[in-house]
Amino acid sequence: MIYVACGSVMMVVGIIWLINPAKKPNRIYGYLSYLAQVNQDSFKFAQKRASWYCILFGFIQAVVGVIIHYLNWDRYFLIWLLTFYLFILLPIVCTEKSLKKFLYERHELPHDYVDPDQVKRQRTKGFRDQ
Repeated sequence: MIYVACGSVMMVVGIIWLINPAKKPNRIYGYLSYLAQVNQDSFKFAQKRASWYCILFGFIQAVVGVIIHYLNWDRYFLIWLLTFYLFILLPIVCTEKSLKKFLYERHELPHDYVDPDQVKRQRTKGFRDQ
């Protein structure tokens, strides 16, 4: 039932964000990231996209929770407890990818942006990882 509860909360948050999106960046309400703060257009795009992804993945998670309940797989609670957070991360990952694509197509991607998939750590003798 944790999937149903978490999915329902995500859908409610997504609907609230869709009806009343954040007007300006703040840490309490709305979607906030480095790419979302590049300009006003990227911020508005991020709010709308994050709300739709929250609704989508919340709905998927709630449906999976109902299926788990009807198949009587509730006894594997530890597995569901360890995996439900993936559905919380998916809207963030998808929003960031679509925001990066949005900014790249408009040639507004910040020059100091580093793609998280391209980060390579180097070890240097006597120093911390760089």
